[in-house]
Amino acid sequence: MKQILNILLLLSILSCKAQTIIVPLGSGQDFEKTPNYYLKDVNNEFGKFAGTWKYQNGNTQIIFKLKKEEHYQAASNYNYVDLLVGEYQYIQNGVEKANTLLDFDNLLISGYKHKISGRIFSHRPWLPNYCINNSIPAEIKIELFINHPTQEYTEGRIVLRYVNDNGVEKLEACIYDYTTMGDNPNARIDIPDGYYVFVKQ
Repeated sequence: MKQILNILLLLSILSCKAQTIIVPLGSGQDFEKTPNYYLKDVNNEFGKFAGTWKYQNGNTQIIFKLKKEEHYQAASNYNYVDLLVGEYQYIQNGVEKANTLLDFDNLLISGYKHKISGRIFSHRPWLPNYCINNSIPAEIKIELFINHPTQEYTEGRIVLRYVNDNGVEKLEACIYDYTTMGDNPNARIDIPDGYYVFVKQ
């Protein structure tokens, strides 16, 4: 009887493992919205984007804090996914316009509830003409959402390129407003549309 129970337990474990299908992020493979699928950052592309990054121009400053969040599930019937998430601070001419950095380590906030979040790998992202694209097609760029701290439907997009400039780690960032919902036609994210170079802190 004990042998039969051991065999049943082994079959149960094997069957659970067989049900998880790992789909590499950025592979373009089809997947279903089911807990059996896991869109995974198999080569740890998000790793080089994680950390604290700072853009400084006079007394205007932007700080991004980013981290990799693994095995996130937006709803119980959805697939699992790895995300790059984070929070930010924006100071314009010495005046703080936005600051969500305290939420970075808040255990009650995860996934797309962070003010910066996303998972799109892109080789040739669309960029507004004011943004510089110094990348080659083989490079992986990361496209993220950035949400206004207090206005629910006010959001933008960030396209990040990682650069190691003689040992100095940098992020080239294209940031632009992408607010399409809500009642206020003048709503937009606080950070002006533009091209920014962040340095790792």
